[in-house]
Amino acid sequence: MIEKHTFDFLKGVAAHNDKEWFEEHRDDYERAKSNLVDVAGLLIDAASRFDPKVKKANAEPTRCVTRINRDMRFAKGKPPYKTDLFVMLNSVGDYQGSASYYLHVEPGGCYAGGGIFTTEPKALDHIRKRIAGSVPKWTGVVESREMKAMFPDGLTSPGELKRAPQGYEPDHPAIEYLRMKGFCANRKLTNKQLQDEDALDVVVETFKAAQPLVGYLNDAIAG
Repeated sequence: MIEKHTFDFLKGVAAHNDKEWFEEHRDDYERAKSNLVDVAGLLIDAASRFDPKVKKANAEPTRCVTRINRDMRFAKGKPPYKTDLFVMLNSVGDYQGSASYYLHVEPGGCYAGGGIFTTEPKALDHIRKRIAGSVPKWTGVVESREMKAMFPDGLTSPGELKRAPQGYEPDHPAIEYLRMKGFCANRKLTNKQLQDEDALDVVVETFKAAQPLVGYLNDAIAG
């Protein structure tokens, strides 16, 4: 599924992260991007079988692949190019404010999963209220046997509050989740796994396991 040249290109970016090198290897970039767009198309079709909304929300596979250029307005002092690529699929048509299924491609650091990482304050408030008001349902999702089997490391977050969020008691039964700033379930994958013949099946089964989490979060955000 992920071709060797895509990994080779990303390794090159990591080793030579400057505009001159990138322009000399622009054809390699276009080839890697094309590979990811093809993968996005395959994943859209496969994920739509268990989440029918995915097809409608992701009509253009090209829009499912993240940009490799950094936004230098917010990354001063950093290299101009990212050393990874994402394929992002969601079921609501808004990548910025919703939970998604995703495949992260980075040599030696690949993973697939589902959830929301960078959570806008309003969305985070909605999620926390939903968790606090339906603890059994929430734990039934994130602590289910299926989730623990597929995502043994549990949920990851870009950060956690040191104290309980405003309006919640420190001894709330879901306080460990209410302190989170994001909610992601990631399954680590090797370069080889993503190049094997069954790579598509591996990623799709990961997305399917993450569906209850993605659905819960998007329902919460929608209010």
